[in-house]
Amino acid sequence: MSPCPHTPACPPPTCLPSRLRARPVQASLLADPDGPTAGYETNAGYVRKFAGTMDDSATGVDTVRQATPRFEGWNLIPMAGVPIVGLMFVNRLNTIADTWRDSAGILSEVLRTDSGKIYKAADNYVTAARANTVK
Repeated sequence: MSPCPHTPACPPPTCLPSRLRARPVQASLLADPDGPTAGYETNAGYVRKFAGTMDDSATGVDTVRQATPRFEGWNLIPMAGVPIVGLMFVNRLNTIADTWRDSAGILSEVLRTDSGKIYKAADNYVTAARANTVK
């Protein structure tokens, strides 16, 4: 069997079809040194975008937390025909709902706090780059 003619070489035992072969990376795609997106400004932009995603996730978790159903007196009316044994599960469902609310509250708080720290880290990168202390 002859060696693979492709660059990079396909793994043995046979050559891969073109759609499965790794494509060589072109240098022009990696960075444009004259472009406005070079250096720490770009990295800080990505970091800020990630922090924004974390903050949006915290908002989503908090929204779901607020919409967590809990059985109380007014919404037990549809269960009026349910035997007393079935009403025992109401306490279990409420316990699960309370646990979820507490957990979601902690998660949203952590996401918001950490996103603020990540925003601050991005600001530090930009400040360092402008002061020419980071190269």
